[in-house]
Amino acid sequence: MFLMLGLLMGILFGLVFLGVPISIALGISTTINLILFTDMDLLFIGQNIYAALDSFPLLAVPFFILASNIMNDAGIARRLISFAEAVTAGITGGLGMAGVLACAFFAAISGSSVATVVAVGTIVIPGMVKEGYDLKFATGLMTCAGSLGILIPPSILMIIFGVLADVSIGKLFAAGMIPGGILSILLMIYVHVVSKKKGYPPSPSLPFKEKFAKMTQNGSSLLIPAIILGGIYGGVVTPTEAAILAVFLGLFMGFIVYRELEWKKLPNIFLRSAEMSAMILIILAFAYSFAFLLSFFRVPDMLCDKMVAAGISQWIFLIILNLILLLAGNFMDPSSIMLIFTPLIVSLGSALGVNLVHLGIVVTMNLEIGLISPPVGFNLYVGSSLSNLPLYEVIKSTLPILLIMIITLFVITYLPSVTLLMPKILFGSA
Repeated sequence: MFLMLGLLMGILFGLVFLGVPISIALGISTTINLILFTDMDLLFIGQNIYAALDSFPLLAVPFFILASNIMNDAGIARRLISFAEAVTAGITGGLGMAGVLACAFFAAISGSSVATVVAVGTIVIPGMVKEGYDLKFATGLMTCAGSLGILIPPSILMIIFGVLADVSIGKLFAAGMIPGGILSILLMIYVHVVSKKKGYPPSPSLPFKEKFAKMTQNGSSLLIPAIILGGIYGGVVTPTEAAILAVFLGLFMGFIVYRELEWKKLPNIFLRSAEMSAMILIILAFAYSFAFLLSFFRVPDMLCDKMVAAGISQWIFLIILNLILLLAGNFMDPSSIMLIFTPLIVSLGSALGVNLVHLGIVVTMNLEIGLISPPVGFNLYVGSSLSNLPLYEVIKSTLPILLIMIITLFVITYLPSVTLLMPKILFGSA
């Protein structure tokens, strides 16, 4: 078993470090081990891939990606920012705080970190610079705030975890609400404190009537997350049906209400969505075979037995888990980490009595931090492309926020009541 496991991991990580796409690395490492250590027909891999993708909950992934791209081109992000600006008007650091708030709003629509950074950062970063903020500060803030896209529901990574771990996706969405809200508030406080210290200007004050009018004009964009999440928690739609509903809501708002979406843009929107969806689903397909191979050789069971025999507690397990995932986030993208590690994490967590809904949020928060962790953190490259700053400058600008996020992660890790409160309220249990 140890020879198989060593060869499997050695081939996998060796190929990854050589720059081979993670999906291909998973497929090659799994195939070689099937040939060497089992007598299974290789047709099994094709059957496993089909079984992995033949899942109703997984349909939510391409539809949420499509909905995110539609809403980005429909002017919804701009209206969310205008609404947030009205909320923070007159406060020192108000525009930066509005950017964080807009990221939280857009995250509740898109489920994607990259889409959130692009949609909000494209507008907010130039606006902050124009108002007198430092470009590095504005870029670092939006790079980090955009990572809320995978923590605030609906989250694509939560859907993948729910499918792999056989956990209620609705409960995972509910569990992400309070941690996402806490992190959003902490980022807004950080902006206010830094703005006071560095003398950044307050956003222009608005009379109450003007503020109310601006919020009313742009508040219709908030109906989308309200309908999506309200439908899920109200038991009206499943997460998959909510993803399809989000697509139609985006089209309706873009064509009928705001009239900013054009028919000629749709082919490009569908093409971008198909590319992103294919990238995630092909990784998932090969990861399913990888996970089956681990289960076939009882690797999770053996590791569980050794951890229990060694007297490792939940507390120690969660520390080790955070450290491993934070380290992995420096070198791998979140989807790959989720797909490779989840089978082991779930088996070990279950054996030690860790609530799997809480575990899903801990994993998601680790992957959120990975998005801004050098050298592979994808949001860093997106932020650099939006502001034309060198990558190392973007990395330096994110370090204070990275520290805030890590502290928040460890608080959430050891206070499961924070994540499990909303599932208990909305579903009666966690």
